[in-house]
Amino acid sequence: MSSADNNHTNGALQGVRVLDLSSVVSGPMAAVILADQGADVIKIEPPGWGDGIRGLGASRNGLSAIFSMINRNKRSLAINLKHTAGQTLVLQLAETADVLLQNYRPGKMETLGLGYDSIKAVNPELIYTSISGMGEIGPYAEQRVYDFVIQGISGVLEAQANGQQLEMVRTIVYDKVTSLTAAQGITAALYAREKSNQKNIPGGQHLQLAMLDAGIYFNWPDLMWNYSFTGDGVNYAPDLADMATISKTQDGAIVSHPLGVDCSNYSTERLISLFTHNDIPVSKANKRSDVINDPQVKALGVLENINHPRGGAMLQPRPPVRFNQTPSKIRTHSAEIGEHTVEILTELGLSMNDMNALARAGTIS
Repeated sequence: MSSADNNHTNGALQGVRVLDLSSVVSGPMAAVILADQGADVIKIEPPGWGDGIRGLGASRNGLSAIFSMINRNKRSLAINLKHTAGQTLVLQLAETADVLLQNYRPGKMETLGLGYDSIKAVNPELIYTSISGMGEIGPYAEQRVYDFVIQGISGVLEAQANGQQLEMVRTIVYDKVTSLTAAQGITAALYAREKSNQKNIPGGQHLQLAMLDAGIYFNWPDLMWNYSFTGDGVNYAPDLADMATISKTQDGAIVSHPLGVDCSNYSTERLISLFTHNDIPVSKANKRSDVINDPQVKALGVLENINHPRGGAMLQPRPPVRFNQTPSKIRTHSAEIGEHTVEILTELGLSMNDMNALARAGTIS
């Protein structure tokens, strides 16, 4: 595997270089998982405006919280992919990389001269990962897709409604499920490549992942168990979600198995104590503001204090998988647009004169 810079040490993926050409959530969150685990992730984004998610949601001093979380531990390189010179730079970078990750609509990378065949020609060992909304074929393939579109097509809205008014899942569940699936697929492909290389067999390949695929795979075990058997003789069952309920207490609410009794005369603390004593699964129904100070969250050290040079003091979750030999960690804050352009292109062998010319042409920043 290619060597990474000295700032990327100790993680399980140390020595892996990833070119992250993706934007918004599904691709960048997959890439941050790899970055948290030690990969040298180079985020390639347009000069000037960068990844559109930089401006989404809660922010301070122009730093978006969501962008900061899913783009930490990466280096930023600003390249205009519409410029031929910019495309050439990506091809040169691809020669040094192990993984390329993109989530453009199907066909877009080919029009830029950066599709799988073009990248394979310069680096047949590279793992090229394409994330799309609906896949490469079919009546919806060209449609622009966000998480709510997959919520609509996947059947989850009916399950949320449970016979009442249709309700959205109030988190971008399928964007994030796709990210997790993509990261696992990439590491599996890297492992397969290592085994192939031991046999002197080329190990690069093209991974294609649709959010719709990931979403239905995610839903199927429980949400679709009444649709898994075909033909007669099926014993249908209530949804797994019906096996838990929310009960109001004197001062809040708890989540448990259906009780069939009124809990509102008991405090949350008293009920949790009783249930726990009798080994009955239960939890306080935390408000979002409660999560930060939940005693179990604090005991595990799930949240870390970081200081971002633009955004200031922040809380972010640590990488969730704990490796005892190759620890994942938050090493660096999310980068400004093109913060590492000179550093990365110098590694590629370009001179300052070369870079100045590219900057004047608007190819890089």
